[in-house]
Amino acid sequence: MAATPDPLQSFKYNTLTPIVGQPTRNSIKILEKENRDNAHNIYSTRGTGGEGHLRLCYTTLAEYNARDIMLGRHWVDPVHPGPRADIPPGATAAQIAQRISAYKFDLKEFETFKQTELALLHHAMEAIEEVYYADMEDPDDGYSQVSYIDFIVYLREEHGELSDDDLTKNMQRMNVPWSPSEPIHKLFTQINKARAFARNNDPISEAAAIRSAAINLEKTGVFRLALQEWRRRPAAERDWSTFQRHFKAANKERIRDPITTQDGGFHDQHRANNANQKPNNNTKNPYHVRDMDGNTMAYCWTHGVQWDLSHTSLTCRNRHHDHNEKATQFNMLGGRCNVKRKPGEAAIFKFQPNNDKNKGRNNRNANSATNDDNATIGTNTTAGETTNTGMSTLTP
Repeated sequence: MAATPDPLQSFKYNTLTPIVGQPTRNSIKILEKENRDNAHNIYSTRGTGGEGHLRLCYTTLAEYNARDIMLGRHWVDPVHPGPRADIPPGATAAQIAQRISAYKFDLKEFETFKQTELALLHHAMEAIEEVYYADMEDPDDGYSQVSYIDFIVYLREEHGELSDDDLTKNMQRMNVPWSPSEPIHKLFTQINKARAFARNNDPISEAAAIRSAAINLEKTGVFRLALQEWRRRPAAERDWSTFQRHFKAANKERIRDPITTQDGGFHDQHRANNANQKPNNNTKNPYHVRDMDGNTMAYCWTHGVQWDLSHTSLTCRNRHHDHNEKATQFNMLGGRCNVKRKPGEAAIFKFQPNNDKNKGRNNRNANSATNDDNATIGTNTTAGETTNTGMSTLTP
């Protein structure tokens, strides 16, 4: 009979992250996670057939099978099939061969199960100084009667208890401010991790998670409409999963249409009215400006004024190391003051006045224009930029 494969050959982590000094809840959770990956990599046809030997990382069989993924496909722990195949008297050659084949299969499954458990245990013990689990050693049998899950439960109870300081720091991590320049998944991940961390000591409810996320998003100022829509939902629909789906969709729309979403949104009728009106040079978005022709542009501390309205100081993804998210056209906070050319616009633009008003503006004294609060931005011409000679006046 072929030898049972060594589980270590399939482990993802041949060596677990060492725990220096006394184990903590965090270090124990890292150890457990790495060994869960190891157990998952040891194939088994039992249960779903897709979770390897993950069963060995659960306290009880009932706990493992209670998960939704196991519905109708419960795992059954393998048992030793005995010293030899059970062959009834008078069995035919084909029946004998079938019995021997089944016996070998059952024996191999049992051996793989036990060897995987032993490998997980030895891996965990090697990652921790023995002084922190020496109480488990039997005077006669040593650690031979200790299972992997027994070892993990011991670590949790002896070294994994959370202090009030741990829980306070966990809440602080959950409430770390999120920036609109970051993926919104980062906000949801930090809250989900905080909930998992406190699950067995001071559970964070769905309602508390939603409040934390809503306050965080509200402080950014870019989800006013989405938050209003969320609060209008029936109470039965305001759960944590729905909250995440709602604001993932809202964030996609914010990136696609930054003016509408950041201003709190416009109704269709409002948009229709604006289409028939003279362009309004007043914009509620501090990161946006309009020129005299009614064209809207956006300001970024690192890149200056340009035509991509989704690119502002707040949303910039390629920042100078001194970048300031609070910088706007009307308070640049030391940012760049250049103006990007329109796509396709010539690098050198010769101003051609077409009416007396423009002619008068073009003839104004240059020094006076420099001191004018509404003077054109931009004094240097580089690739992709214009000088102030050919740019209309930008107004808030």
